[in-house]
Amino acid sequence: MPYLREVANTHGRWGISNTQVPTESRPGHVAVIAGFYEDPSAVAKGWKENPVDFDSVFNQTSFTWCWGTYDIVNIFTKADVTDHIVVHDFDPYDDNFSTNKNTTLLDEWVFKNVKTFFQNLKDDSVLSKKLKHNKIIFFLHLLGTDTAGHTHKPKTKNFLTTLSYVDKGIKEIEKVIRDYYHDDGKTTFLMTSDHGMTDWGSHGAGDDHETQTPYVIWGSGVKQKKYVKQDFETNGMSLEHRFDINQVDLAPLMSTILSIPVPVNSKGKLSTEILNMSLANKSKAMYSNARQLASQYNKKRLQVEENALPLLYKPYESLSKEKYQEFIEFTEKLLTDGQYEKCILLSEEIIHLSLSGLQYYHNYYQLPLLLLVTASFIGWIGCLLKILTEQQYYSQAVPSNLNSVTCSSKSMSKWMNSVFIFLCGLSFFLVYAQNLPTPYYLYFLLPIFLWWYVLVSSSTWLKAFGQFRKNKQILSLLLQILSYALGSMALALSFTYRWMLSVPLLGMGMWPIFSLTKHHLSNQVLVSWQVGCILLSIFTFIPVVGKNVFIELVLIADKKEIVLTAVQVVLLILSLQNIYVQSKRFETGSPVSYYYQTLSWTISAISLVIPLMFSKRIMCRLLAVNTSIINFYLLLSVSHEGLFIVALIFNLICWIFIEFKLLQLKDIKLVESSFDSHHEDELKSFASLERGINCQDFRRAFFFVVYIIVAFFGTGNIASLNSFEVRWVTCFITSFQPFIITALVLLKTLAPFLSVACSFRAVQHLTKAPIGYLNMIVLIYSNLMGIQLLYNVKNTGSWLEIGTSISQFVIVQVITLFIVIINFIAKLLTDISIHSFTGKIFRSRKKNV
Repeated sequence: MPYLREVANTHGRWGISNTQVPTESRPGHVAVIAGFYEDPSAVAKGWKENPVDFDSVFNQTSFTWCWGTYDIVNIFTKADVTDHIVVHDFDPYDDNFSTNKNTTLLDEWVFKNVKTFFQNLKDDSVLSKKLKHNKIIFFLHLLGTDTAGHTHKPKTKNFLTTLSYVDKGIKEIEKVIRDYYHDDGKTTFLMTSDHGMTDWGSHGAGDDHETQTPYVIWGSGVKQKKYVKQDFETNGMSLEHRFDINQVDLAPLMSTILSIPVPVNSKGKLSTEILNMSLANKSKAMYSNARQLASQYNKKRLQVEENALPLLYKPYESLSKEKYQEFIEFTEKLLTDGQYEKCILLSEEIIHLSLSGLQYYHNYYQLPLLLLVTASFIGWIGCLLKILTEQQYYSQAVPSNLNSVTCSSKSMSKWMNSVFIFLCGLSFFLVYAQNLPTPYYLYFLLPIFLWWYVLVSSSTWLKAFGQFRKNKQILSLLLQILSYALGSMALALSFTYRWMLSVPLLGMGMWPIFSLTKHHLSNQVLVSWQVGCILLSIFTFIPVVGKNVFIELVLIADKKEIVLTAVQVVLLILSLQNIYVQSKRFETGSPVSYYYQTLSWTISAISLVIPLMFSKRIMCRLLAVNTSIINFYLLLSVSHEGLFIVALIFNLICWIFIEFKLLQLKDIKLVESSFDSHHEDELKSFASLERGINCQDFRRAFFFVVYIIVAFFGTGNIASLNSFEVRWVTCFITSFQPFIITALVLLKTLAPFLSVACSFRAVQHLTKAPIGYLNMIVLIYSNLMGIQLLYNVKNTGSWLEIGTSISQFVIVQVITLFIVIINFIAKLLTDISIHSFTGKIFRSRKKNV
């Protein structure tokens, strides 16, 4: 951008604006214009509006005129501000702005409308009078570079063309404004960006390319320096003119230039080094910034102090009530006495203490809440274990012994009831006395009720302990608990470090060797199982899908697939040809073929129905379902995820085979087993439907959880837009239709889950494990992961760090509900038969005839 570089090196100043929150889908303009980083709760509003009202630089001006996209400029007009904030907006998703993917059209609309605005002032005396006021802002939101980066990727010709166009447009708009005001020297110009971008066209992580944004400021009030040295980090930029700041610091900077109050919600710190001001004015500006931040701190402190119990309250000692008043009074005295340098230094200290104090009181109740939630987690795990233990006794005990299982010591029960009633009263008092929000009653009382349920029937635990001691299984039990706990920790860590998935996968591969299982399996099965686990673990070390595109890997994925039917072979071949043709067209810049897109939709629809035409034999139906899943998955693949789905399915088939072998059924073969529940021979041979939970079920549930998480994170966190690649959906759609694109991405995410769920359905059907209690075991594992992830939740850092930490915690909490839903879909895929359905229809018609 030659013009902006010239300005920065001659009569302007420039630097890096370090942003804390490079959003995944929400712009960071609030940080620039309001001076604070948005709360993660903004996601609940769909990123289209703010969760709370807030003050901004625009609010404090005499007049503000905005041009840009509707979802940006209207962020700052939530209140009734039509009297002094005027908005000119457009819809960036309109087809008029996507002709031949020409992203300069988005900025052309802004530049054109600004020029027209100033041209029409000759005929509008009322508007001309408004423009003569001081303290006004013209805000131009330029979307072209962001769209070009996402669509064409940075450093491409199209992206650089958009940059050049913006650079020239800024120069032209500056001339228009200067000409209108006759170059009176009272206008300041500021160019900046709300976030950066990676080389693959995404933002949301903590990479420097995403968190470091440029700013250039020139015009009235900007302190100039001589250009002597070059900045070593850039190409030909002035080192003397560089001054780095935080993004939120731009709000008090603009406020000071306009001589308006700093927005009340701002957490920015004024940087007077780049402003051409007298020492007295710098002192006043810094003092104003300090009072604004100190007022925020004092308000937060008073809110906590007002309701806190004196015996429990711990104030922020560095800026207590007395020190706060002392600091303010002394700073005012320094300003009055003309001791400006000391006033600036003390103001900076107040700013630092206020920001630290705000953080302290914002997180004042964080530790007690974490401890209470942790106690609830552990108590809930205890409840689930108690239910499983009782189910084991009820399924095995004779009626005469049931009373001894359920009875408990009356004296112990009364003592426990007294203790828990006291704790409930104390908790209720603590919440009520401190006037805490209503949800705090739940936080305090829930762990008490859970632990009461766990401990009130102590005989259940004594009975279980006695049974294990009698069978000399205490050591084995402890080893299993340790293994599953460490495995759950590894799964929780895999949400942040994908390679940690390899730990439970390799452990699963080694499991037959260190157990009696190896005596029931052939060497071929053992080797296949271990190779499958190793293959899956390799994918956790491969880079996330989306950063690189290797269509060749997608084509290789199906060369060794088992041919189920001639129809599915034809569909696979057509899919591979479709992927190859559309990929080459995209790379050469040729228009994608609508014929092939129609073919993709047709193949997907047929693939959904074909498995339902197969018989209900377990292996036959599973191979049909998996082949259809692969077919659809490959159409949405761009790299090694095509190989991943094949490795995953191979490992799942090995798992089913191992579980069947461990049943030691001599009269039934796996190929003869069916999902049909009406086979009397199978029902006689297999275990009873009412059998109790055993140690093998804990292992099966753990394997299932591992596969679910591997299916989600095996090729990267594809739930994050930071790893989204637009070429995923090229075979289906090329126009920007968010709902269709989102649906396709969700279906791609769902595909590996369906393979896992159908395989687990086969294991559950073969072993006759009670599915409801298996879900309870899964819930135990998810709660173990939840405790760990609870302490990783963040409310600072990049949106990827904040959003990922929250989503990870939420995912493990809803995993059981998700598993119930995915198992229901798997049941439909494995149990429904079009042949049987049509047969029933014909039989009913014959009866009617």
